[in-house]
Amino acid sequence: MKPDVDWFRRKLEEHRLSQSGLGRMLGIDKSTMSLMLAGKRKLSLTAAADMARLLGVTASDVMEHMGVRVDGIKAGGAAAPQMLPFEGWIDDTARVQPESGAGKRKRMVDIGVNVEPGSTAWQWRTPQTKMDILDGWIVVSGARREPDDRMIGRGCVVGTKSGEILLRTIRRGYTPGSHTLLGLGIPESAEVEVEWYAPILLMKPATA
Repeated sequence: MKPDVDWFRRKLEEHRLSQSGLGRMLGIDKSTMSLMLAGKRKLSLTAAADMARLLGVTASDVMEHMGVRVDGIKAGGAAAPQMLPFEGWIDDTARVQPESGAGKRKRMVDIGVNVEPGSTAWQWRTPQTKMDILDGWIVVSGARREPDDRMIGRGCVVGTKSGEILLRTIRRGYTPGSHTLLGLGIPESAEVEVEWYAPILLMKPATA
């Protein structure tokens, strides 16, 4: 499979980047970038994760549009499954409850695919609620980021300056420095100040 050059061109335009500008941000020279987009030079998982962060997509998106099949990667395959720290529970209002236990060693979750460094796993705990259908599903979020324009319109785990952690889609607020948070049939919230966000990379059923 050849790289989808048109897809990369669209993503670069969305972020007002040139091919050479993206290469500079990745520490990749112009000729190497050209070879990658021509399918003549392999893209490492590390470079894919960095490129995904800059383009506001997942590492899987980057790899697939580079012509690499990344679905269903298992141990012993081209890339080993990734163990992620389990961070907490998501309730039926999409509020996140960090796993309790100070000093407790974090549990690790095998999500079966490689994602960007710093990613974490969460799990829906919603039995006998309106969100029962999602009970047990795993949510994988990317590394925490400081607020920026790339979070607008994306589903994210969001940390607010008031101390809440929520699973929401972020919209621009009506006053400088504020945002509104939407999601899952929940009415638009009051304006909040976002402390950090972690984009949702994937969601999948829990495996036995």
